[in-house]
Amino acid sequence: MGQMCLRVLFVLGAVFGLLVSSARAGETDLLIQKLVEKGVLSPNEAQILVDETKQEVAKQNAKGKNEMLPSWIQTTKLKGDLRLRYQTQQRDAGTVRNRGRVRYRLGIETKPNEKFLVGVGLSSAEKSSTTDDSRSTNQTMHNAFDRGDIRLDYAWGEYKPNSVVRVIGGKYNAIGKGYLWHTTDMLWDSDINQEGASIHVDLANVLMGTGFLNAGYWALDESSSAASDLGMYYGQAGMIFSPAEPVKIKLAGGFYGLQGDDTGSLLDGRASGNTIAGGKYAYDFSKVLAGSAEVVYSFPEETSSPIKTVGVFGDYVVNPDPNRDNTGYAAGFKFGHKKVGAAKGDWQFKYQYVKLAKDAWLDSFPDSDRYSGNTNVKGHEMILSMGLAKNISLDLDYYRSEILSGTKVAEHIFQSDINFKF
Repeated sequence: MGQMCLRVLFVLGAVFGLLVSSARAGETDLLIQKLVEKGVLSPNEAQILVDETKQEVAKQNAKGKNEMLPSWIQTTKLKGDLRLRYQTQQRDAGTVRNRGRVRYRLGIETKPNEKFLVGVGLSSAEKSSTTDDSRSTNQTMHNAFDRGDIRLDYAWGEYKPNSVVRVIGGKYNAIGKGYLWHTTDMLWDSDINQEGASIHVDLANVLMGTGFLNAGYWALDESSSAASDLGMYYGQAGMIFSPAEPVKIKLAGGFYGLQGDDTGSLLDGRASGNTIAGGKYAYDFSKVLAGSAEVVYSFPEETSSPIKTVGVFGDYVVNPDPNRDNTGYAAGFKFGHKKVGAAKGDWQFKYQYVKLAKDAWLDSFPDSDRYSGNTNVKGHEMILSMGLAKNISLDLDYYRSEILSGTKVAEHIFQSDINFKF
């Protein structure tokens, strides 16, 4: 249903634009013809005027502008991506699983006015899933060519009253939209789109650089029988500074808390990492603390070096409630181009090590490719990204993970991705 609505929206917009442009051109031609008949313009002058009018209309269409269309239609942008993946997965002495997977996402963003921005997107999903998987938009190639499923990926409205403050509400990716900052996916899988509201504030002249504040509240569960539904609130403060021109340092610290009638209730989509007692979490996750840091050195643009940037990064988390198995950290480095996919020949290599104890963090949210998204894991990850052409890239991603306590069976995952962005 969502896909059908989106198609209708785009088709109607395109048809409306074509009709308006055609009507405008037809009216102009008719007016010029009348002026020729009345002797106001010569045939040669009329032809010159017709040609100039067509050129001007073509320029306006190329810019995506038309004075007869509402401004919100002119500022509407279509964006999306397609990822083709081959994945092999094995746990020591176990069966090797090979499968093809596809991910497709399509969305629009539009500005109702100068201070508001709205985004709506759809994505692929496993048709066989009994519930939506918040940590995956993949669809496995199986079941004799059956058709996949399309679900709501995000739907948000953002308000920017000035250049300092931004506020967002709905379903959105807090890290991708700049309302939360971490350097790795130790705590948050990159496919998770939180639901609720957040605020971001930019601060000028903070010590040696600039600063920022993030805060928000996300709904985790809703019950018709509960006076207060389960939710998560968070706050984060950070700063960005440059002790030397090529070096940029970014630091942030924050907290997460749970609020509701029953903060011990098990969340949907959880793995099997956290300690459970009596059908509930054995420990409290209402005072989790987290920190992140990144140092990046960017080479001058005129340098001939194939390496354009080098960086080191890390995240840390601690849950004060349990007296053991309550911390986690991630550390890594990267080098190559700052971003891959904009042009052919761009490349980047990244390595990170993650160690996340059993009850340091809720096991519904970490990267789902690291031992099925569990806590109580440690592991290595290496990623090589290469630009094949403009907006097309190849990613080679390898995970080696194992359980921290219990039967230490290592898991190996290799993913080969071709990404198309538009």
